[in-house]
Amino acid sequence: MTSSMSTRLRLVKLGISGLILAVVLLAGARDAAAYPQFQFSSGTNRCGQCHYSPAGGGLLTSWGRDESADTISMGGDGAFLHGLLSTPSWLGIGGDFRFAFLENDVGSPEGTEFAAFPMQADVYGRAAINDSWSINATIGVRGIVRPSDNSIGGRIGAAGGDIMSREHYLMWRPSATGPYARVGRFFAPFGLRFVEHVYYVRRYTGYDLYEETYNASAGYVAEDWEVHATLFAPPPRNAIELIAGTGPREAGFAGYGELRLAKTSAIAVQTRLGFGDLESRMTGGLVGKLWVDKAKILFLGEGDLIHQTFSTAAYSQNQFVSFLGADFYPARGIMAGVAYERFQENLGVSRTGRNAYDIQLNVFPWAHCEAVLLGRYQLTGAGAIDGGTASLVMLQLHYYL
Repeated sequence: MTSSMSTRLRLVKLGISGLILAVVLLAGARDAAAYPQFQFSSGTNRCGQCHYSPAGGGLLTSWGRDESADTISMGGDGAFLHGLLSTPSWLGIGGDFRFAFLENDVGSPEGTEFAAFPMQADVYGRAAINDSWSINATIGVRGIVRPSDNSIGGRIGAAGGDIMSREHYLMWRPSATGPYARVGRFFAPFGLRFVEHVYYVRRYTGYDLYEETYNASAGYVAEDWEVHATLFAPPPRNAIELIAGTGPREAGFAGYGELRLAKTSAIAVQTRLGFGDLESRMTGGLVGKLWVDKAKILFLGEGDLIHQTFSTAAYSQNQFVSFLGADFYPARGIMAGVAYERFQENLGVSRTGRNAYDIQLNVFPWAHCEAVLLGRYQLTGAGAIDGGTASLVMLQLHYYL
């Protein structure tokens, strides 16, 4: 290939990447969560190998970028912008962009809802001050499924007021393993940390959309085990839109400890104690993963007991939330999963539970690109808040920098 042809090819690739970015930047922010399904199944022992965050999630390291191309996707170059542009060693840049199409049936008199909407536009940045200290930040656009003006012009016009930073923190981490500490805004390490926030183990444990807290966190990461301890508090009252959060206004402590065995399994214990003006929650649970190499199946599970107290009503209740799933990897670039979920709103009252059955197909045809098809069916007991059944079918198109 001549040098001129090579140059033109690089320009075409750069133009395609720019076009993709221009389209997906109309999206709405979701979560900088990780893919717990890739621990063990990709040959990676711990989530912190692929991400700068000690517990996983967010911006990918060079190792994570290589893995995304060499073991997770069907091919391609996992480097920033497909290797077309290199960045200095002290600077890390990335992003996640998603567009979604959904069919949602919750038994509404208006019938089934159909929607196509930009779902996520997050840009990640990391600047290393020296070999031990770094500044990390995530900037995105707050996602809205049903805006008042759904036109492209309307979304662009409203995007300026919806810009937010869900993560921004200062971190001390001398090496990939060993001690670390960080202070700022992020999700405290806890649970399976799925990308999909609709899962009960995220939705009902304080890890739903925009529920990131301000934290002082420290821990230790070894090859076969890790521990994390976090003191957390909600964003300031009447905070500006850039850092505004949602969910219960709790302050407290979160702890997570994981032991990995033979590079094929992990078991973790966790706790979260959140205290607020209106309610408090004390949570304790277990997390487990098991990789069966011959069958190419990863089993994942989480179960949490929650004691919830309402101070204004002098009332308390016990809850249970769980996830049990299995993901199958029939070929490179394909992941198919099934799962069962359970949330019992009050263990002392019958028919206050809900069950969900999930099926999901993830296809990674090329590095940086993913298509996700998710089907979800929910059953709630008679007398439950939601009542009846609900179903969701969603197609996501995902591109990451």
